[in-house]
Amino acid sequence: MGLIGWGKTRGIQSGIFLLWVFLALSPVHAQNLIFDHWVWAGQSQSDRDQHQQKFISDCEALKLSCEAGGARVLVRSWGHDADQKSTLHQSPKYFQDTEKLILTYRMENHVNSREVSAFINRDVNIWKRAGRNIIGVEIDYDSPSSKLDEYRVWLLDIKKRIPADISVRITGLPTWFEDNRQGARTLATAVSEISLMFYRQKQTPITGHLLDAIKKVHNIRYGFLCDDNRWLSLYKEQKKYGTFRMAIFITAECHVDRELAPS
Repeated sequence: MGLIGWGKTRGIQSGIFLLWVFLALSPVHAQNLIFDHWVWAGQSQSDRDQHQQKFISDCEALKLSCEAGGARVLVRSWGHDADQKSTLHQSPKYFQDTEKLILTYRMENHVNSREVSAFINRDVNIWKRAGRNIIGVEIDYDSPSSKLDEYRVWLLDIKKRIPADISVRITGLPTWFEDNRQGARTLATAVSEISLMFYRQKQTPITGHLLDAIKKVHNIRYGFLCDDNRWLSLYKEQKKYGTFRMAIFITAECHVDRELAPS
């Protein structure tokens, strides 16, 4: 090897050594798990804080690096009757201005997209004027698997009617990916995030078929009840696809004397 070749080799080795030193000394910011909580009707921020601290303690015991995210706040809901007016729930006065908040809208049946978007615009303005940090809205609707394309079109219409800086997220059913894999994947591309609800412990098994269906969907968050420890097995399975994002429903089993999360 000539002098020039030897010099190049020494230079490469020195560069590799400096890169290794830089990586070794650099702080690690990646989180194993980022989690939110839903704050439902009849619940409070203190209820969320109580369970959030418990969950962080559980993470420490499991030697996981967990980071608390924002709060998903139930603001408005519509019942089973198609002509029923919406019911208002949480108020901005119960939340801190330092919170990252997602306003959740629960509906049992399809509501006209113009009506929903008008309420979203109204509520977002009220919460922002109160100094709250609204980062998005979430639609909680259990669409039939056979009508996911209609649901996607409905969501896109809502997105056109609200401010561009307000992201649209949805809750979702694991059965969507079991029954209509392509429709569910296409639906997921229309929203910022889809929270798959695993709150029916016996009725929602975590199957290999389901894991295969969702492994290429990169905007999924996993929703569990507070006392459902299946999240840990799903975490171990899905962590290889990136940061594991999770959201938790607070229920009576969290030792909080409040209204149960919906089933």
